[in-house]
Amino acid sequence: MTTKTRYVVYGAGAIGSGIGGHLFRTGHDVMLVARPAHVERIRRDGLQLVTPAETYSLKVPVVATAQKVGFRGGDVLLLCVKSQDTDSSLVEIRAAGGDAARNLPILCCQNSITNEPAALRYFRRVYGVLVVVPGVFLEPGVVHNPIQGNAGVLEVGRYAEGVDDLAEEAAAAFAKGSYVSFANPRVMGAKGAKMLGNLGNAMGAITDGKGDNKAFMAAVRDEALACFHAAGIRCEPREEFDARMKAARGVTELPPGLRNLGSTWQSLMRGTGNAEADFLNGEIVRLGRVYGIPTPHNEVLQEVCNRMASRGETPGRYTAQDLEELAQARKAD
Repeated sequence: MTTKTRYVVYGAGAIGSGIGGHLFRTGHDVMLVARPAHVERIRRDGLQLVTPAETYSLKVPVVATAQKVGFRGGDVLLLCVKSQDTDSSLVEIRAAGGDAARNLPILCCQNSITNEPAALRYFRRVYGVLVVVPGVFLEPGVVHNPIQGNAGVLEVGRYAEGVDDLAEEAAAAFAKGSYVSFANPRVMGAKGAKMLGNLGNAMGAITDGKGDNKAFMAAVRDEALACFHAAGIRCEPREEFDARMKAARGVTELPPGLRNLGSTWQSLMRGTGNAEADFLNGEIVRLGRVYGIPTPHNEVLQEVCNRMASRGETPGRYTAQDLEELAQARKAD
């Protein structure tokens, strides 16, 4: 049983491939777990990790299922799937040998604050990872990390709070891989603040940027903050979080012809058939139902985004004003 750390990136899409690629190119032992078409292209041509400074062609090891990983002592699993795939992924990982008896650490490199408590159902050692990283994945084998200065921000902490040697080790590995990274004992508060921003992912996917969404999104976040307060969920103040990220992360620089309105927009563009809105806006809706707080704006984003995804519709069907009319009609019911 080797004790050298191997980073197993489960769900190697826009974010997972970027993290795994940067770790691999800076000398870390990495295994990607990705969808078959992505696996085929990486095996044939290498992972094309495109940054403003350089395009890396990386012959990183990659497999299509957890069963082919061959889990061993010293593995650290980076869970990078969308939140709607978290439970099924954890079941597959456990069945493939990464079970609690092996003490496999699970680092949730995901949006939302719902994944860490879900992971505790299956594994003992669970960590939250704040991910403030631009990533674009629209074709197999090619991932863009379009940012100058660094690769983005990754903060690591134990769930529900605290840090330990593994959090420090992972943060150091990410820092070597070009990220701004440190062990944050209050990482879930930071992830809560990030989630407030991610509540707009569905808006970008639905509207493709059409219409002025400022008032709508202000209402979305007001609903979320009311729910967080009622539930006792600690959240880093959004203004402090935004200032901290502005000071830390590099500058996004999309190459000509490449667009990105968020991860949910990418899901609709790729026609995946599902979206993450149930675990972002839907989590606010759930909390609202528990604590008796109306959440019409989050309900509209959740329902419309899911309907478009299930029908295979591409972004741009509705404007922000269309969504506001739906929300006002819901409030009147």
